[in-house]
Amino acid sequence: MLATRTGGLRARGAVHLPKPPANIDFGVDDRPPTLQVVLLGIQYAFLLSVYLVIVVIIVRAAKADPAMARSAVSMAMIAAAIATVLQALPRGPVGSGYMAPPVYSAIYLGPSILAAQTGGLPAVFAMTVFAGLVEALLSPFLHRLRIIMQPTISGLTICVIALQLGVVGMQQTLAVHDVGTPAFPEHVAVSVITLGTAIGLTIWGKGVWKLVCSLLGMIAGVTAALIAGLFPPETFAQLAATPWFALPDPRYISFRFDIALLPTFLAAGLAATLRTIGVVTTCQKANDASWTRPDFNNLRKGVLADGLGCAVGGALGAPGMNIAPSLVGVSIATGVTSRVIAYACATVLVILAFVPKIADAFLQLPMSVAGALLVFTASIMLASGLQLMISRVLDLRSTFIIGLGLLVPLTRMVSPDFFAQLPSWVRIFADSDLAVSLIVAIGLLLIFRIASRKTEVILWKKSDEALTSLRATLEKNTKAWGLNKATIDRVMTNVEQAILLLKEGRLLKEPLAIEAIASQESLDIELHYTGLPLFINDINTPLSEANEESPAAMGMQHMSLGVFPDRSSTTARGSESIVRLGFDIV
Repeated sequence: MLATRTGGLRARGAVHLPKPPANIDFGVDDRPPTLQVVLLGIQYAFLLSVYLVIVVIIVRAAKADPAMARSAVSMAMIAAAIATVLQALPRGPVGSGYMAPPVYSAIYLGPSILAAQTGGLPAVFAMTVFAGLVEALLSPFLHRLRIIMQPTISGLTICVIALQLGVVGMQQTLAVHDVGTPAFPEHVAVSVITLGTAIGLTIWGKGVWKLVCSLLGMIAGVTAALIAGLFPPETFAQLAATPWFALPDPRYISFRFDIALLPTFLAAGLAATLRTIGVVTTCQKANDASWTRPDFNNLRKGVLADGLGCAVGGALGAPGMNIAPSLVGVSIATGVTSRVIAYACATVLVILAFVPKIADAFLQLPMSVAGALLVFTASIMLASGLQLMISRVLDLRSTFIIGLGLLVPLTRMVSPDFFAQLPSWVRIFADSDLAVSLIVAIGLLLIFRIASRKTEVILWKKSDEALTSLRATLEKNTKAWGLNKATIDRVMTNVEQAILLLKEGRLLKEPLAIEAIASQESLDIELHYTGLPLFINDINTPLSEANEESPAAMGMQHMSLGVFPDRSSTTARGSESIVRLGFDIV
C-alpha cells in the first residue's frame, strides 16, 4: 500500500557546494594562522605520544635491552609521522585527506605481545608488515565487505579487543606481579589516581578536557609515582646521562615471519579496516554540512593509507598502528580539522624522535600508570562495542553470533591449557582471542544467511511491490514536489536498506505500508508495519557523551546500518510501528 500527502511546493534555490558545519572554524582545506598551526601540531604530537605506552609494553614483553628499546620508541615516532602524512594526503590514490593521525593501537597489542613472546621483536615487525598489507589489500573491496560491516560483527570485534586490553591493564593496575612486596600499596594507589583522574575528567570535564583525559591521567599518575617514590634511584641518573640529541639506531630492526601467527594478525588487519572505515566516515560527516552518505572512494583511500602506514611502521621497527578516534574527536571538539595540522604534528614527532630523553622517559613509565591507562581505554571500548551491537534489535541469529563470539574467546582466556593441547593445525587459528571470535562470528553469519535466503524472498514479495509503487509515485511528482533524480535515488536506496534491516532482524509480522509526505523543502517516508520498532540514527545525530571512542563508534554505526536520512524517528503504537525517514530536498 502506498499513500501520499502534499504540504506545498518547494521554492527553488541555488545549489550550494559542500562546506564545513557551523561548529568547524577551520575545515580540512583551510589553513589556520601559523602560530595556531605550530601550537596545535605540538598538542597533537604529545596526545599521540600517550599511545607510545603500547610500544613500551611490547618491547618489555620482548625483553629488549635499554638501547634497543630506546631506538624502538624513537623509530616509532618517525613511523607515526609518516603514517600521519599518508592519511592526510589530499590527492592521489592514497590518503583520505583528513587530519586523522594513527596511533599505536589496542588492536595490535595482544597479537604483538604474542609475537614478542614467541619470536621477539623480529616477529612483531614482520607480522605488523603483513597485517598492514592485509588492510591495504582489503581497501579495493570495501563494498564486498558490507556483508560483515554489521553492528554485531563490528561491535563484537571492539568488545573482544577491549577484553584483551582490559585483562592486560587490570593485571598491571592491581599490581598482581607485586603482591607481597613493600611497594604493593603504592603501586595500587598510583593506579587508582591515574584511573580516577581520567574517569573524572571524562564524566565531569567539559569540551576538549574530556578528550585529553588520557594525557592528563598519565601526568597525574607520573606525579603520584614520583611522590610515592616508585621510580628507582638509577632512573634519574640514567635520564641525566642520556644525550639530548642522537640519531635512532636502526640496527635492531630484523624480521622473522611466523606462519603460526598469520590468523592472529589477519584478524587484527581486518579489525583495523573496520575501525578505519568508522573513523573516516565520521571525518567525512564532520567536514561536510551537506553529508548524506559515506564516500566509498574516499574510504578506500583512507583504508589504503592506514594499511600502508602500518606496514611502513613495521618495516621501520614499530608495532601496529591504526587511525585514532580520540584525536579526530579532539579536532572536532576544537573546531579545527585542517589537514595542515597533520603535517605540523608529523614534523614535531620527527623532531622528538631525535631527542632520546623523550624515549627514555616513556621507557621509565611505571606499569601501574600504563596499566591504568589501558583499563580506562578498554572500559570505553567495551561500552562502545556493546552499544554498537545493540544499535539494532537483536534477532535469534544475532543472539548466537554475539553469544558464541564472546564465549569462545572468553573460554580461551580462562582455559589456555585446553587450547594449548589442540592439534597444531587448530592452534594456528586458536592462538588469538580476536581470531577465534571473528572465525566463529563470521562463520555463523554466513551460515545463517544461507539458511534464511528462501524464506526472506517469499516474505517480502508484497513489500517489493510497494517499493516499485514508491519509485513510480516519486517520479510522477518530480516537478510538483521539486525532486530530482539524485534525491529520488537517495530516498529509494535508504528505504530499501531500512526494509532490508527489518527483514534481517525479523521485526516484521506482515508486509508494510509506505507513505510519502512532501512539504516545501523536505520529503518524509513513513514505513508502517506490525512488529517490533527499528531505531535509526539520522546523519545529524551529535556525538553524545563524547569520549575517546565516539568517532569510531558513531562512524561504524552509520556504516553498519547503511541508512542515512537527514532526520529519523520511530514510534510504536501497540503492535504497530512507524519508522519515519526525513530527507531534505536539494
